[in-house]
Amino acid sequence: MTRLVWTELRRWFSRSLLWGLAGGTVLLMLLVPFQSWSGSRAPSQEDLRDAQLQVEQFEPMSDADIEVCRAEEAREREATGDPTVDFDCDWRPTATDFLPWRQYFDTEAQRGVAGVSILLAVVALMAGASFVAAEFTTGAIGNWLTFAPRRGRVLTSKLVAAGLGFLPTAVVAVTTLLAGTWGAFALNDALHNPRPQEDAPLWDVADAVGFGARLVAAIVLLAVAGAALGFVARHTAAVLGLVVAWAVVVEGMLGSLVPRLQGLQLHVNLEAWLQRGTEYTVEVCAPNPEGGGQVCAYVPHAVSQLHGAVVLLVVVAVLVSVAALVFRRRDVG
Repeated sequence: MTRLVWTELRRWFSRSLLWGLAGGTVLLMLLVPFQSWSGSRAPSQEDLRDAQLQVEQFEPMSDADIEVCRAEEAREREATGDPTVDFDCDWRPTATDFLPWRQYFDTEAQRGVAGVSILLAVVALMAGASFVAAEFTTGAIGNWLTFAPRRGRVLTSKLVAAGLGFLPTAVVAVTTLLAGTWGAFALNDALHNPRPQEDAPLWDVADAVGFGARLVAAIVLLAVAGAALGFVARHTAAVLGLVVAWAVVVEGMLGSLVPRLQGLQLHVNLEAWLQRGTEYTVEVCAPNPEGGGQVCAYVPHAVSQLHGAVVLLVVVAVLVSVAALVFRRRDVG
């Protein structure tokens, strides 16, 4: 088995398409650090002058308008029973209120990094699929089975090679993404937001490292899933069609038609695994006993990190089982 895996790894690293895919993936990861650097720059002198001009041109509310505002505020507090309701009737702007929005690592970096996770997942899936499907497209798989006739060993070696082969790309891409993003914020002295929102989750270097490790693990697992799909569909274009169909029907339409199934969607569980848990909302409506009709509210449902990991593993295990069944029973000619 070890010799088969090494042979498959040599095949992986001999394919120019996979090298190009790896290089393109790493280059794409530089877009997030560039956006982080651009969005975290300190305000320029021109921005400061414009903001101060806006402050000087501000016209405050008249005393009569302020009294009306305070009366409405009092009515709202009485109606809701919430004494903290504040309409900011006496608000006066400062220059900071008119400055361009500035990003900071601890409050915005996670959103930017998580945004490309799906892209990395799709790239890993297609790389694994291309690695296997090319063997069927060219007919090389038939020749290979004459030298290694045990199909179970051939399938296992290719799945393992897909995961190990994409591992360097995953490590380099994720390291480029995270280190580049941190460096971009650090260059602009924007690692810590001086005015974060209350109860807002803050990201630090340890969180970024943990996120990166989980992302690498997920990417490698999805490369194996892509290889399994390659055994099933036997053509990269067919795998791409399956991925698009799944994204549109299951990840998109089904989640809208049956909201409670969102907890089983792959993107939700991938997010739960990467971000140590997530949640989705389901609209629940009930009859309105007072005014008639219905009253609706969005009820959150938590998805734990363990739940996300289990769903991803089960999906990959099912794909591998289907691939093994198809590969053992279908002619490769």
